[in-house]
Amino acid sequence: METLRFMMVSTHYPPYYIGGDAIFVKHLSEELARMGHEVHVFHNPSIYNLLRGQSGGRNDSCTRDQHVASHPYKSARPRLEAGRVLAFGSSRKAERELLRLCRDNKIDVIHWNNTRGFISRPIETLDMVSLYTAHDYYLVCPRSNLLLPGLNVCDKPTLCSVCALRWGKPPHFWRLNGRRVVSLPGRTIATAPSCFAADRLKRDGIQVDRVVRNFVPDPGRCENRSERNTLLYLGLMEPHKDPLTLVQAFRMTQGQHQYKLSMVGEGSQRTAVEAKVKTMGLANRVSIHGFLAQAQLEDLWSRVGYLVIPSIWYENAPLVVLEALARGVPVISSDAGGLPEISVPESGSLVFRAGDPHSLAQKLVEAWNGRDDQRNLIAKARKVYLERHTPRVGAEGYLSLISNEARGHECGDNISH
Repeated sequence: METLRFMMVSTHYPPYYIGGDAIFVKHLSEELARMGHEVHVFHNPSIYNLLRGQSGGRNDSCTRDQHVASHPYKSARPRLEAGRVLAFGSSRKAERELLRLCRDNKIDVIHWNNTRGFISRPIETLDMVSLYTAHDYYLVCPRSNLLLPGLNVCDKPTLCSVCALRWGKPPHFWRLNGRRVVSLPGRTIATAPSCFAADRLKRDGIQVDRVVRNFVPDPGRCENRSERNTLLYLGLMEPHKDPLTLVQAFRMTQGQHQYKLSMVGEGSQRTAVEAKVKTMGLANRVSIHGFLAQAQLEDLWSRVGYLVIPSIWYENAPLVVLEALARGVPVISSDAGGLPEISVPESGSLVFRAGDPHSLAQKLVEAWNGRDDQRNLIAKARKVYLERHTPRVGAEGYLSLISNEARGHECGDNISH
């Protein structure tokens, strides 16, 4: 394939990031650059700054790291501009800057990622291949996660502005009067990392042209330690991630396994988790950490038998699951959203009913009873990773989609389950 010039548009980009979507943009950008393509990233560090409670903007300059050119957007009044974008749906200044960068760098492909609070939604770019990745449900939900304030999943969004206010978030006025669903411009190709997300968006009229699976770099050879008797929870400690159900299931199975549980992360439920661990008498078997340095986390991974994902919201395709499989660690996950698509049986992974501690408890015991087959479990998890989620596999699928579009082919409904 000929060398192409890419422009990635993303509110967040490392080191100024919060979620896995920004990590995916980084992984994809670096892999494309490694393959010889020219890659630029237009992002907004000020939003990260605001979310961290700092009112001022950042003065980052354009940089080139791993052969990827980073173009941070500068705003004189970041809080005011972000509020205006959320309320009214656009930032003309940011749009003009983006189009200028695309013109100056002769961009062939513009790839829209999460741009909430930045550019808000994709704009028309007639002379470029335009691609949008649905990392979440922003196209059909102002909150992006289809969660009601009571943490029930919202399958039929209606009073979205009222919902936003109940969450303590500013309403999106530009979505009123029947415009809740964000339409994509022109020939923009829509992709999603999971069939579940693609199908869910399709219900509201968003045609997803292709499922393009997420990927993570290969950490290399996995050590086959004699003991992998630790369960790992890694992520935000928030209600929609449901860490309390994990603690409850762990207590219910005490005496039926000898696992230890390490919980790594921060969030509004950390205090509640710590209290529950203490009152249930689990302090000698459950350790709770904040976010760990990479070296500490890698040491922990080498002792992990299973990663546990107890989420109750519609997860799309979390990178932490792929990171586990890459390290030869199978997963015990809920059946929420797209999780069963990556926590597949052939990887040695297990799936339970979301929000059901009894179902999770059953899988914890099942995992313990099968622990003697550790070498085979490591091999199975690695095999699924190598076949489906390496940078090479991910980038080849991505480029094949762009190649077809560049030739003027229609994608059609190519969602593959």
